Amino acid sequence: MSTAHGIRSILLDRFFAAITWAGSLFILAPITAVLSGVLVRNSRIKEAGLMVLSLTGVALFSRIAKLWFARPRPDFFPVVGEIPLDASFPSAHTAQIVAFATALCWMCNPDKLGLNFYALTGFTLLTVSLVAVSRVYLQVHFPSDVIAGALLGLLWVLGLINLLQNGGIFIR
Repeated sequence: MSTAHGIRSILLDRFFAAITWAGSLFILAPITAVLSGVLVRNSRIKEAGLMVLSLTGVALFSRIAKLWFARPRPDFFPVVGEIPLDASFPSAHTAQIVAFATALCWMCNPDKLGLNFYALTGFTLLTVSLVAVSRVYLQVHFPSDVIAGALLGLLWVLGLINLLQNGGIFIR
């Protein structure tokens, strides 16, 4: 947290304040809705369900965890922007972007996309990393909140995929 505070600049403040929105439901929910609509239109119902369940489930679980743990937000240094009103643990932004990116990459077939699959995967990894770092840089989360959020998002989606596969509903 002190390292993030130590490198603060107006340019980085603006950059991380903007990039953090990529993990917000205000951005991810409409994208998921449009993407799911396109998938349904193309008779890819299971993939649409995976996208919707990935985001809504992780958003719900992260909010429940925040209520359960009730960890206060960090207060070592001034927050960049406004401090969120809910609890700190886990980072919902990180959980949501990890869940969205994992589901998106999982449903994309590398055999059909070829090199575009690796470009998509690289882009999502970069976006996930930047959102995670932004939460610490902005001083609204402890690093452990971000790690917990990433694990929550990843495990939730992997659990959904496992459930779909073992339930006889194989996505690919």
